Amino acid sequence: MAHSGLPPPASRQPSLTYPERLRTFQGFWDDNEATARQLAAIGHVYDRPPLETLEEGSRCISCSQFVQREWSVRTLEGPLGLPNDYRDRFEGFQFHHMGCIHLQVRIPLESRAIFPPLSYSGGSVMNTKDWWERRASRVPCQRTEAQPKLQASYLFNLPTELRLQIYAMILPRLDDITEISTLNKDSSRIATRVGIEKTGPRDLTKTNILRTCKAIHAEALDLLYTNPTYTFDTCKVLYLFLRHIGAHGRGLVKAVDIVCGSREDAITLSLLATCYNLKRIVIRLPRARLLVPRAPLWLADGVAALLELRGLQDVRVGLGNGCGHSRGPGPVSSDAARAKKGV
Repeated sequence: MAHSGLPPPASRQPSLTYPERLRTFQGFWDDNEATARQLAAIGHVYDRPPLETLEEGSRCISCSQFVQREWSVRTLEGPLGLPNDYRDRFEGFQFHHMGCIHLQVRIPLESRAIFPPLSYSGGSVMNTKDWWERRASRVPCQRTEAQPKLQASYLFNLPTELRLQIYAMILPRLDDITEISTLNKDSSRIATRVGIEKTGPRDLTKTNILRTCKAIHAEALDLLYTNPTYTFDTCKVLYLFLRHIGAHGRGLVKAVDIVCGSREDAITLSLLATCYNLKRIVIRLPRARLLVPRAPLWLADGVAALLELRGLQDVRVGLGNGCGHSRGPGPVSSDAARAKKGV
């Protein structure tokens, strides 16, 4: 059947669960797994009908909105930059048509002009087709590749084990339980709670070694993300954290403590699944059960994304709202969660 380009009637839409949507990407998006998982969380599939064959991308199963792969990867993968960078990155297209049921699943950065009617240009909604045509007519910039410079520091002549010991003495020590927060309610910038609540003047005797060079940054980063348990009072903050640290940082995180029960759960937990070394998770819920009768789509998809996490050795579920400084191993382990241990 020919693809008309128009959203098909809602009654004809297949009811695919999150795992079923995710399976349509397997074997095709393996190089961009983080993007594929997030697309599946917001209702997209990759099943190669005519449109996807001509222009590789994904489409929503409810409204048939099509998005090219390169723009999905640019929007949903990799670390976040400055506010202007991600505002430009998200402008000019939408993942869904207006009124689509999958708009229930909220992307934490949607306030940065991801969804209509937030994409404005000159006071009116941007014409997506015209925007794409203007972009296609642009001449790509030619970048000259800089010649790599050899490291001149004698530090790199030392054995790796010795360098790691030096980094451990220089880097600030994080608490075993480290709370991550946004700088303000509407900000996408995050920091540790200790960094936000400054108690005195800055200590200028400490060297910011992570900004010295990329080689040192890559080596020393392991010491920051491997040992602490990072706590988050919302899934939105966890999502921002995972995006800021990038793929390399996500591969180092081993323990998180999160408060679930929001519209950002599905896309956040789908991205959390790319933390391949994650061993411990504490899930705090605003109510005494994961699902309720006749649960809305965003809640069902959030639970489905949670159940897709693999390799966990310690899963705890309990009640609690917000991150407290006295937080400890408070939640009681759930028998249902324990049954997934080592899956």
